[in-house]
Amino acid sequence: MKINYKALWIDDQFEYVQSAIDAIKDRLEDYGFKFEVDKKTSLSEDDLRELSHKLSQYNPYDIIIFDYDLGEQTKKGNEIARVLRQSIFTDMIFYSGKASGDLRKILFESQVEGVFTVSRPDFVDEAWPIIEDQIKRICDINNMRGVILDEMSKIDLTMRKLYNKKYVDMLDEEKERQVKNIRKKLEERQKNIKDQVKEVNSETLPGMITDPIKTDFNIVRMRLTKLCNDDEILGEKGKLIRNQSLRNQFAHNMAIYDEENGTVSLHGFDKVYNFDDFKDIRNELIDILKRIEKLKHV
Repeated sequence: MKINYKALWIDDQFEYVQSAIDAIKDRLEDYGFKFEVDKKTSLSEDDLRELSHKLSQYNPYDIIIFDYDLGEQTKKGNEIARVLRQSIFTDMIFYSGKASGDLRKILFESQVEGVFTVSRPDFVDEAWPIIEDQIKRICDINNMRGVILDEMSKIDLTMRKLYNKKYVDMLDEEKERQVKNIRKKLEERQKNIKDQVKEVNSETLPGMITDPIKTDFNIVRMRLTKLCNDDEILGEKGKLIRNQSLRNQFAHNMAIYDEENGTVSLHGFDKVYNFDDFKDIRNELIDILKRIEKLKHV
């Protein structure tokens, strides 16, 4: 499971569907997903054959959306569906100015199954329930474990790179202060690794910061808190430490499912999680990463 929701969208006149793309983007963001759209305005027979082969090897798309009439230089939408459906089973949405019933008839005559049909004038209202149902099906506890672990790992690495960037720009005197502070923390919290403590100096510090084994998450967070002055994200009661704790809970505790109520809890914890909780977690992870990225320019 990932935070990005990716679509392949095929239409020869995107100016007529851009408002629909924007509306879907807004709704997905409310659910904690970033909408990525790969746009194609045409597909020749060779292009379609190449795309089908590529997707059969690796398919990055959560959904494929395409118009019926794509102009004289490309295949009709039903032919695209017929060829792609031979290789992949990704959800597809087929739309046109025609009524949905007419589109279903075209697909039936082309012997294509498993494709949703919507009308262009009502695209958002008809397509959104399809997308919403899909993301609800993939937002189970095991997928959310992956989201939390993956995104917190990205945030961890981004922090370490940010620290090193700021370290490189420091005067030698400030570098020495950083070295002393890191050494002190290592001495306080890692007394059993004295050899590692002796390694810390102005030359080895960047390498140690990027190594999660040699320098743990909280040491980097605390040093960045001092350098960036952002307690809301980096502080002891900030969003980052709260989500790191959440990451550890999800990584090391058994999930208890309540299928009747559609919720899940973790063994040893009272908190009960539902779909809306997972949506909020995704949105907070996105916000944390954005905020840390902005600190690069402070």
